[in-house]
Amino acid sequence: MKFSGFRVFAEALKGNTGWRPLWRNPEPKSDYDYVVVGGGGHGLATAYYLAKTYRQSRIAVLEKGWLGSGN
Repeated sequence: MKFSGFRVFAEALKGNTGWRPLWRNPEPKSDYDYVVVGGGGHGLATAYYLAKTYRQSRIAVLEKGWLGSGN
């Protein structure tokens, strides 16, 4: 999907009905090493820190809204 200022403006006028999802919707795993509650800036930073510093790959981030919505 190509993004441009015109496309963003046009989609805003149409009620944002032309965007397609840009993320996958995977099935949850049976277990995780860490579960981060809250997908705002601090929750995402915590998940990133765990993945980078401790080389953890089984991290779940739970958010009731959209990711990054806490900031």
